[in-house]
Amino acid sequence: MTLKQLIVIYLVAVNVITFFFYGIDKWKARRSKWRIPEATILGLAVIGGSLGAWLGMRMWHHKTMHKKFQYGIPLILIVQIALVLLTSCRTKQTFELSAPIQGHKYEPEHSPNVFLVMYDEKVGKEPLLKSIKVYGVEIIYDYGIINGMALKKPDNKTLEETMQFFKQVKGVTNVEYDRIIRLTDPVKPRLEVK
Repeated sequence: MTLKQLIVIYLVAVNVITFFFYGIDKWKARRSKWRIPEATILGLAVIGGSLGAWLGMRMWHHKTMHKKFQYGIPLILIVQIALVLLTSCRTKQTFELSAPIQGHKYEPEHSPNVFLVMYDEKVGKEPLLKSIKVYGVEIIYDYGIINGMALKKPDNKTLEETMQFFKQVKGVTNVEYDRIIRLTDPVKPRLEVK
């Protein structure tokens, strides 16, 4: 039996018990018999029986005028539902290659046609724009807020040779692949040591 199944069984059991405790306490109250302490039936709600407590209050019309039950039980129920929803949300499970497989280095996936170019602000982007026109590259995006552009290689050239060409352009500080990052990919912080 899995942990999830055990938790479901526990929650069903504690809610059924709590529901019937409210009914039993109401029955005893009508007959002036020994009652179940309020701390016990509130405690049952706190340990997971809040739905049973709320249903018991409604079904048996019991403890509906007491403020700690009238407001406390719905509040406990809302908190427990929120906790269940938060803990049951799962992201897609992913794995990461911790070591190369038979000499292959793991590289994140990148666009086969687009690459990124960063340029020096002091030199400006004029030499880069001239090279873009000469080489026949298409500007996909000019970032504006940073000194960089996303460029698309010409159809008759490979990505690698296009990137090599732009590494030689005056003022270009960095040329790199346009990495494809999916929301389900694990985030790996990169530490840079200077």
